[in-house]
Amino acid sequence: MAHVQDERAYEILGPVIDQAIDNASARRFSTKGLIDLVRTTPDGASAYESALEAIIQEAGSDHMARMVIHGQVVPALLRRSRRVQFAGFIHGNPKEDDGYAVPSWWRKV
Repeated sequence: MAHVQDERAYEILGPVIDQAIDNASARRFSTKGLIDLVRTTPDGASAYESALEAIIQEAGSDHMARMVIHGQVVPALLRRSRRVQFAGFIHGNPKEDDGYAVPSWWRKV
């Protein structure tokens, strides 16, 4: 069961993740790449920071809060989407490892 702060992060990030899926130019993208895309827009950057603030107190640190966002919240939002599918883990590509979650590929359907 998710905590209230996590649920708030889902609510905050859901719309900007959906928008980022729409704006992703490639059919296949990584979790890190999508988060980076979200953070390039003013609305996305604001939503990311708001979600971070929503869970940081419970998480105990900025690093732990980012682990929750990158490793739980964003992947859960992607799994809930009917527009993308999990396409596998990314192994041995340091450019895709943000230090917060297991790097993963997603594919538009």
